[in-house]
Amino acid sequence: MPITLIALLVAFAFVAYFAWCNKGTRNCRWRKDSTKDRDTLHFYHCVTCGAEAYTATDGPPRDCKAKVTSRPL
Repeated sequence: MPITLIALLVAFAFVAYFAWCNKGTRNCRWRKDSTKDRDTLHFYHCVTCGAEAYTATDGPPRDCKAKVTSRPL
């Protein structure tokens, strides 16, 4: 009985950690559009929230960009 309880607690901690770890992009589904790339910047579009972003890394953005607004010039 105690081993089962410990196993359940470890499994819960494991799931909770990974749910917390990716909460910034949990609902975003980024798609790369290489036709809009600029030199070393890669263009991504989120099909869930409609956000658009450029990244210099090998992969999609890590955070949701839906609420990011640009500042006026």
